[in-house]
Amino acid sequence: MAETKPTCALLLISQDMEWMNAFQKGVNRFFLSTEKVIDSLEATETQLLNFSPDLIVLSADSQMPEMDKLKQLLYRLGKNIPVLVIKSDSTEPSDTYVKQGAEFVCARRDLLSAIRAVQHIMRLAGNEDQMSDTQTHMEALAMRYERLFADLPDPLCYLQDGLFLSANPAFLKVFKVKDEQALNELTFMNFVPLKSERNIKQLMKMALEKDVVPAEKIELHNKEGEKLDMVVHVSRVQINGETAVQMYLRDAAASGGAGGGLDPTTGLGNATLLRASIRQTQERSESELLGTWVYLWLENYREVFQKDGYKPAEILIRAVVQAAERLLPPSTEMVRFCDDSILLWITGDKEQAITRIQNLVNYLDELVPENIGRLIHPYAFAGMLEVRKTSTFEELLSKSYRAVRGLAVSQSKERIAEPAAANMTRKDERRVNEITHMLDQQRIRFWYQPIVMLSNPDGISRYADKLEILPNPDTVEGLEEEIEVDTLLQLADRYGLGRRIDQVKFTQFCQDILSYDGDQRGLTGFLSVSADTLEDETFPEWLESLFNQTGISPAQIVFDLKVDTANNAYSGAKRLIDKMRPLKARFAISEIGRFDEEIKEILERIQPEVLKLDMQEIDTFEDDEEDRFMSAVKEYAQAHQTILIADRMESPAQLSRVWPHDIQYLQGDGMISAMEHFDFDFNEPLF
Repeated sequence: MAETKPTCALLLISQDMEWMNAFQKGVNRFFLSTEKVIDSLEATETQLLNFSPDLIVLSADSQMPEMDKLKQLLYRLGKNIPVLVIKSDSTEPSDTYVKQGAEFVCARRDLLSAIRAVQHIMRLAGNEDQMSDTQTHMEALAMRYERLFADLPDPLCYLQDGLFLSANPAFLKVFKVKDEQALNELTFMNFVPLKSERNIKQLMKMALEKDVVPAEKIELHNKEGEKLDMVVHVSRVQINGETAVQMYLRDAAASGGAGGGLDPTTGLGNATLLRASIRQTQERSESELLGTWVYLWLENYREVFQKDGYKPAEILIRAVVQAAERLLPPSTEMVRFCDDSILLWITGDKEQAITRIQNLVNYLDELVPENIGRLIHPYAFAGMLEVRKTSTFEELLSKSYRAVRGLAVSQSKERIAEPAAANMTRKDERRVNEITHMLDQQRIRFWYQPIVMLSNPDGISRYADKLEILPNPDTVEGLEEEIEVDTLLQLADRYGLGRRIDQVKFTQFCQDILSYDGDQRGLTGFLSVSADTLEDETFPEWLESLFNQTGISPAQIVFDLKVDTANNAYSGAKRLIDKMRPLKARFAISEIGRFDEEIKEILERIQPEVLKLDMQEIDTFEDDEEDRFMSAVKEYAQAHQTILIADRMESPAQLSRVWPHDIQYLQGDGMISAMEHFDFDFNEPLF
């Protein structure tokens, strides 16, 4: 579905028809505009009585109304409408109009700045409308919350370091506190018996660390010392910009609601809590990997249940939970699932999670729970999976369950089904995780390698991208085993990370252009595109949006497609070409080391403006083979007006293969190394 343009209403006060026509065409590229054209202050007042423009454009002309009089008219009519003044070179300085109330002042010849001013004003107006809608919505939410807070039959309070920030009337009634003034003289620990202090402190600590905390049944007492068995729910909230704890309490004997999700044996919540916690983290986190899922199955639970009864079986599962709480990180989410299983979500490094679960299984093999009546060890299997931003609860549960059952049925000595993606070796998996961490830590950056001319430089700045990996700040220097760039790109392309890397590349290139002090429009970037990116149907639209937001012209981009990429992902390449070539972007085919019928077919389909020759491959040619290849390539280039670039020039000695064929453009570490910024002088001769 085509994107709908926003609307824009303009009131043009001018007689310069030529400029207004060009301005309207520029605005209509971004907005569905409605224009009214007038040329006097009286006509302006008449129009404003019946027309509400988003912006007034005033031509600073001796025959047009003056800015100060226009502002007085707007004040008299009670209209708060921004004004854009268009002035000629001979008119007063810009600050004169700004002092008189104009929001923007642009020169008549600077049409682009005038259109950008319209975009800025409309974006600001949209943000103000959104803020107003948000404020109305928040006021409605506040009203509903205040009614719930006052009428809720269960106690509810807000705490900070154990001190009361607020409490509802039900809390005062249940805990027999006279009023809020009396409550302010107490802390929550005044209602906690000594045996419950540890549990309450742990709950409040977990509330500040986790998004979802399982409810717990805890004994409290009111101000008069009467015992209260309450199910306590806690969560983290923000009050006046400071973190606090919301505590919702419900009588444990009450039916429904708060107490229904707790397991009486282990005190753990049910699977619904874990599902909600994972989904909430997926919505908030920008990281792709969110930890490790574990399905821990106690194989001999049913055996104990059949031979010894329900109570010994529950003692067995409780011993497993207590061991897990001791051996696994405090941040581990844990719930009971069915009778004989525990679901765990361990955040942090996956390799450490595997080690911890292995230690837990080994520990359980030697554990002897008390009060069962006979010697028995918990015998557990674990199925592990990566929790990703796109993972679903049902998928994690189903795959880990099948992995556990598969181990048990096969009578394998392996007790843990370690997490690994399908068709991926553990070595590749570690590397893919390493790439993901690099992206999350913003350690993947791009430098720029100049594409130089052999003789008679034309002064045009041409740069090709080159990936650089920043050092890991968390690794001790000298102990870091860094992945090679070529291996990184291959794995990223194979396992769906190529599109993320390319988005980083194009975003960085646009930002670097905008921060460049020289001629920004004179820069041309030869940016490579991976096969994974071409398979992303949303990439062309994302790219167009990036160019619109940054103001970078697609004509400054040459999309670099490798021969194999263009062949294997042709449909994606065609989609990108159809979107970008009408916007004046160009395309290059690189790594050309042969010129057979397959290559000719690719060139016929893509119709590239640039061919990049693989000089490493050409170095292996015999003399007659090289002559035939170069003649065929030059004949194609002349017939199709295509630029030839000798790429992968690793040594000046390779120039002997370039000179005879009059190839002017050169790229490679043997010519000019990549640099962090656009610092190369393209007007200087290479030699």
